[in-house]
Amino acid sequence: MTVMLFLGALAGLQGCYLPEQFTADLELSRNGDYHFTYKGQLRHAKLAKDLMDGKVSPADEKQRAVTILNDLERDAAFGPSTYVGRGVFNVSYDRRGNILKEKTFNFVRRNSRILQLLYHEKSQTVEVRGSSVPEQYLDTLGAMGYVPNGTITVHTNVHVRRENATSRKTVEDETTLNWIINKLGEPALILILG
Repeated sequence: MTVMLFLGALAGLQGCYLPEQFTADLELSRNGDYHFTYKGQLRHAKLAKDLMDGKVSPADEKQRAVTILNDLERDAAFGPSTYVGRGVFNVSYDRRGNILKEKTFNFVRRNSRILQLLYHEKSQTVEVRGSSVPEQYLDTLGAMGYVPNGTITVHTNVHVRRENATSRKTVEDETTLNWIINKLGEPALILILG
């Protein structure tokens, strides 16, 4: 089963980041501590679409790339990032936190959510969720040559209540779940722990 995790809702392809050629890893422990890393590419959907439509001059592309890099680097968890062209950025991301204290964590950010962790205090559960692409944008993304092509791995010692992973393995009290993402139009990642 292929899962379309990590693709944020493309509200008109405005300001949205799309994962590409990536590996992501999430470790989540019973006390709520998490460690999330992402290495790979992010495509800025609006810039990529404007380039495809011929609406961007080389000078404008360069300036917009600088603005986007500045936007990404507002989050200190981003390591040095570079623009490689076609609206694509090479990035690395490394964040640690405690979801029981924070209640919510969004990658890339709230208005361009690719992956979200939510703590539901009432049910004492943690939800890990990816977003899927609305069907009306699939053709546009295909025309841009966009393919997510990545993997995400979750390591946890928390009880798994629900998941739609590509594979799952439990050794002693640690469960490892893997999602392989290599095409558009698949269901979004879902993982409920608690």
